[in-house]
Amino acid sequence: MTQQPFGGFPPQQQYGFPNQPPAQSKDSGLAVAALIFSLFGLIGLVSVIPGIVLGHVAFAKARRGEAGGKGMALAAFIVGYLMIILYAIAIPVVLSIAAKHGAFR
Repeated sequence: MTQQPFGGFPPQQQYGFPNQPPAQSKDSGLAVAALIFSLFGLIGLVSVIPGIVLGHVAFAKARRGEAGGKGMALAAFIVGYLMIILYAIAIPVVLSIAAKHGAFR
């Protein structure tokens, strides 16, 4: 066995606040998927519903500390609900305009 000169290297000091554990990256994949589904609601109403459901599940997991992405999950189901409101307003307006111009004759 050989000895290291000078007794080895001292432990490196971490930046940040003292006695704070290093930041851990929590998985927020469910929140990302929820937001993607909700945003694809602009293309069609079908993807909004999974976006809202996944958003609520991801938000609940984030509140319990099981996953990250709490803000993204909140945004996902808010965007999903806004898409449903948008469709609830836009579909009758488009149908009434189409009926007014004789599209259903």
